[in-house]
Amino acid sequence: MKFFTKDRTPRGKILAYCVLVLHGAIALFVPILHLTPTDEQDATTMLQGISVDHWLGTDGLGRDVFSRVLHGGRPSLVIALVATAIAAMIGVLLGSFAALAGGWIDEALSRLIDFLLAVPTLILLLLIASFFGQDPVILSLTLGLMYAPPIARVSRASTQILLARDFVRVARLQGGNGLTILVSEILPNIWQVVFNEIAMQFTWIILAFSSLSFLGLGVTPPTPEWGLMIAEARSYMTINPVSVIAPICMLASLVLAVQALVDHE
Repeated sequence: MKFFTKDRTPRGKILAYCVLVLHGAIALFVPILHLTPTDEQDATTMLQGISVDHWLGTDGLGRDVFSRVLHGGRPSLVIALVATAIAAMIGVLLGSFAALAGGWIDEALSRLIDFLLAVPTLILLLLIASFFGQDPVILSLTLGLMYAPPIARVSRASTQILLARDFVRVARLQGGNGLTILVSEILPNIWQVVFNEIAMQFTWIILAFSSLSFLGLGVTPPTPEWGLMIAEARSYMTINPVSVIAPICMLASLVLAVQALVDHE
């Protein structure tokens, strides 16, 4: 029996949608659930294993791992969604404008995009986070700017292909300006390719932000965040490995679900 057929939606895609819906539902509704407070410490239950009271055990400060794992996706998703929106807006506008303008403007913007793509992203993020601190606004803007170039490159290439099509030439002959052609002719025809790239950059932004938190430059303790939880629990993972495995599984499931949807498009 085939995993998917021509006439039906791939099962992997359905599973990916379910995982994303689950992550979204958890992020939205976890504050109203009556869970153990994420910063509640209990010295008598430190590094406790799975139990009825603590479904995923406790960490080195006696905090409930299950509650912290469910809350841990909120900062990552908020930062990643804002940063992805910034990256998408900058990338699409920059890439499309470069292709429409052509000439030396296209050449200059293309070299700028190539330069930004060559910059070591994580190193630059570490420098900016070290200099400006852990302000969520600064982190969102920085991540958005750093991950806009790949979107700009895809947007520019897609726009250049469409510029040779007859319907775009007709729109120009009818007196349409660059903005009109971009909105009415270009964007409706490149949105799927660009959206796939935006979705991929969303996963990289999630991983980058979790990496910053893992290194102590993302969220500030005791805020629960998957990368920070992994960093805090790695020193005692032999005692309660679930405290490390749980945030890793949550982070991996979110990233893999998005990538699975992109691959099936």
